[in-house]
Amino acid sequence: MGQMNCVSFKRLLCAATGQIARQPAIRTSRFGLWISFGVLFLLFPCLAFGSPGSALRDYKAGKFDEARKEYEQLLEHKGDDPKLHFNAGAAAYRGEQFEQAAKEFNQALSSPDLSLQQQAYYNRGNTFYYLGENNPDPAKRTETWKQSVQDFESSLKLNPQDPDAKYNCEFVKKRLEELKQQQQQNQQNKSDQQQNKDQQQNQDKQNQQGPQDKKDQQRDSQQQQQDQSGQKQDSQNQEGQQQKQKEQQQAKQSQDQKKEQQQASASAGEPKDKSDENEGSAAAEGQMTPQQAQQLLDAQKGEEMMLPSQPKTKPADRRRPLRDW
Repeated sequence: MGQMNCVSFKRLLCAATGQIARQPAIRTSRFGLWISFGVLFLLFPCLAFGSPGSALRDYKAGKFDEARKEYEQLLEHKGDDPKLHFNAGAAAYRGEQFEQAAKEFNQALSSPDLSLQQQAYYNRGNTFYYLGENNPDPAKRTETWKQSVQDFESSLKLNPQDPDAKYNCEFVKKRLEELKQQQQQNQQNKSDQQQNKDQQQNQDKQNQQGPQDKKDQQRDSQQQQQDQSGQKQDSQNQEGQQQKQKEQQQAKQSQDQKKEQQQASASAGEPKDKSDENEGSAAAEGQMTPQQAQQLLDAQKGEEMMLPSQPKTKPADRRRPLRDW
């Protein structure tokens, strides 16, 4: 009869296989069993330890643990048969024993049949996906899902037209990106929580300080204010002294300039300005100063230029002598 083709589970398993409800987003593995009539005859003497026929019946009846055990018994006598490894992996997968299933599918990859290899890669990709989903460690989950993507890509290399392998590959890649974003968000939240915790600890430490500590802080603050005030006062006093010194220097310079001018005038032979003293001395002696005499002459000249047409007073007696100035 030859080999039975592996059944595609994109249409889901039929009721006879007893499908287990799982993640609806990822398309389920292909559990069509690879059975050869040659195996039945070769293993006929060992039917007491299990047979492909009874294992298949248990598998279809949903007795996946019994089916897996029977396939493992058959592998004890023919452990190099990739088909038996594939069937044992399918039974372990259906029994949710994913680690055992991954080992069996890995052994099935040694088959020279490329179709069996492609189905083994596909099923192992699904197995790695659920192993990662059940792992609470984000780092290990990421690593397992990356292996799942690699298996789907290998399955597509052997059969590029497989829509289920393509769908599952893109699905797991999307879950990996979501997991990465979630890890980044969790890391940011941890960082914020640690920062808030540190701030709260510092605040609690300040609140727990004793009265003496607070008193010392207050005294230090007052001393600091006094030091700043003293520095400001010293600065103002220094500025005042500098201004005073500047004014004294300016006054001294002014006096020196005036003294130098007087000395220069004396050395040039110019008389000192003692007009006030001369005027006072002349007035005391009954004599006119040169300035008064000049003013008198100017007044007389003005009177000569403006003689009246008729004398208003009686003409003076010309016989009287003129006064000699």
